[in-house]
Amino acid sequence: MKTIKLSLLIAAGLVLGAATQAQVSLHLTGAVAFRGLAFSAITNLYTTGGAYLQNPSGNASTKNQVTWSGKIPALYGSQTVTIYANYNGAVAGVQNLAQGTPAAFLASPTNGITNLVNATTDLAFSSVYQATTPYTSPVLNDTIIGATPVVWVKSINSPAAITNITAQQINVFAANGVLPASYFTGNASDTADIHFITRDASAGQRLIVFRDAGFTGTPLEYTSPNNGTTWVADSTGITSTTTIVNALNAYGPAISYITPVDAINVTNGTVIAYNVVYPFTGSTLSSVSNNYAPVINGKYSLWGYEHILLPSGTSPSSNIGLLYGALTNAIVTGLTNYPYTLPYSALQVSRNADGGPVSP
Repeated sequence: MKTIKLSLLIAAGLVLGAATQAQVSLHLTGAVAFRGLAFSAITNLYTTGGAYLQNPSGNASTKNQVTWSGKIPALYGSQTVTIYANYNGAVAGVQNLAQGTPAAFLASPTNGITNLVNATTDLAFSSVYQATTPYTSPVLNDTIIGATPVVWVKSINSPAAITNITAQQINVFAANGVLPASYFTGNASDTADIHFITRDASAGQRLIVFRDAGFTGTPLEYTSPNNGTTWVADSTGITSTTTIVNALNAYGPAISYITPVDAINVTNGTVIAYNVVYPFTGSTLSSVSNNYAPVINGKYSLWGYEHILLPSGTSPSSNIGLLYGALTNAIVTGLTNYPYTLPYSALQVSRNADGGPVSP
């Protein structure tokens, strides 16, 4: 894979250029961890051009599908620019870009219109290397801009004594889908069943979790169609992190994994340690600022790089090349004070594969 580290980013992505079309349409897919930063970067680009349309309106930083339309004079002159985003998962984004499979986007930038349109992808966000996915060809251009930890979270009604999960426990938990609480606490009197809620195969965080723990089988996941009254086995996983957050807030006992940008919304849940280490100092995730020293120094291994992927050979002066350059620089700047993802430059360790050894 062609990997471009932050230090090698080319300035050409910010070159001003005039495209020949009267309108520009661009489509973005991939990792949900990018939603907040991408939303801020894109809306700021539109703000410079005056009034613009956005669907859904308001703060849509947690929405999986957003469509904008308006002017971005610094990049596209007087042309109308429509940007479609679908944060459908890192693996799905890589597949969209590498194989040309279409994704569904909100067809209109007018608030409240929910009609969808299928289109191919121009740029993908990913929390895993392309080589980690099944979609390794053609090789995409890969820019690494940051790193995002994955955290384990327990739901409401989960025993207070569950404060940690190990890689060995994850292997047994994923294989069975449900285990007694005593397996995690060591106390035989903790007899409540703990159910496993997991993302589907489109999610990069799923690959990160299983690779880091060394799990190679088929996970067994549970869902509850009636808020925990009964549980149903499902080996495919859940397609949305929002669904997982809602489940953790509504019923339990259950354990799942999500990235911090979603974990902060588990209001009745608790982040638990992984191999007796939290990704941040202390044991409480903050929505304002987190000290990710355990990730930075290599003590916490459950994390993945944040990648921005383009087709190989994309011209920096093309429509997508211009947006790529602007987004990359805006997101890198935003990471300096973002509470859920680290800038690449902050890391004192590295890894060459998802779940691979972390080294200085």
